[in-house]
Amino acid sequence: MNAFQSIDWGYLEERLRRYNANPSDDLLYRIGTHVDALSTEDCRAIEQQGFTAEHRYRVFNWVCSCAKWEPATDLALLIFGRQQLEKWLEQSRHAYPHFDFYLVFEYQEKFKSGFEDGVNFTLHWHPQPGAPMPLPETETDFPWRPFWDSGEMFWGSFPGGTTNHFDFNLYCYPDEAGFTKPGWICEDGDWYTMKDEREADLMSVAQVLQHESSSRLILGAPD
Repeated sequence: MNAFQSIDWGYLEERLRRYNANPSDDLLYRIGTHVDALSTEDCRAIEQQGFTAEHRYRVFNWVCSCAKWEPATDLALLIFGRQQLEKWLEQSRHAYPHFDFYLVFEYQEKFKSGFEDGVNFTLHWHPQPGAPMPLPETETDFPWRPFWDSGEMFWGSFPGGTTNHFDFNLYCYPDEAGFTKPGWICEDGDWYTMKDEREADLMSVAQVLQHESSSRLILGAPD
C-alpha cells in the first residue's frame, strides 16, 4: 500500500491546526509518527531523551513538503526553541558585535532552491553600518550573505567536535578579526550593508525573538 494511503488526512489536518494554535512536542510526536516522518530509532530516542531540534526538523520538513503546511510561527523558533536562539544570539553578539545574526529555516520548492522540495536554511551574519569590512569571498568563507542549503545539512559531525553549523562557524571564526579587513569600514548604503529584495524579507534572530515576545504579550500569554 502506498504510504500516503495509510494517512488519515483529517486527523493530520486537525493536529496541524492545533499545533499552530498551541505548539507542543506531544502534538508533534503524534504528527510525526502518524506520517512516518520519525523512524523507530527516532521514536526510541525521543521516548528516552525527548525531542531534539533535528527530530522537529524532520517532522516539519515532511508536513511542509507533503501536506503543504504553513507554520504560524517562525520555523527556526519552533525547531530550536527560544532558549537556544537566545543563547546563540548572545554568543553571536559577543563574537561578532557589528553583525546581525540570521538563522532562517523555510520551505522552498525545487525550482527556487535547486534542492528537492523541502525546508532549507541560511545561517549568516549581515554587516551593520560601521562594521569592519568582510574579506573577499576568495579569502574567506565566512557567511555574511544568505547561503541556502538543505535543512538537514545544519547538523553533522564537523571539525572541532562541533555538531551544527553555528558552533562550527564560531570554531572557525571566533571573532571578527578572522574574516574582516583591518581599517576598512562598512558605511550605511554601501554594497555591504544593503539588502536585496529577497534579503529584506528575512528576519534576524533578534527580530524573531522580539516579534515572538510581542505576540505573547498581545495574546496575554505568560512570558
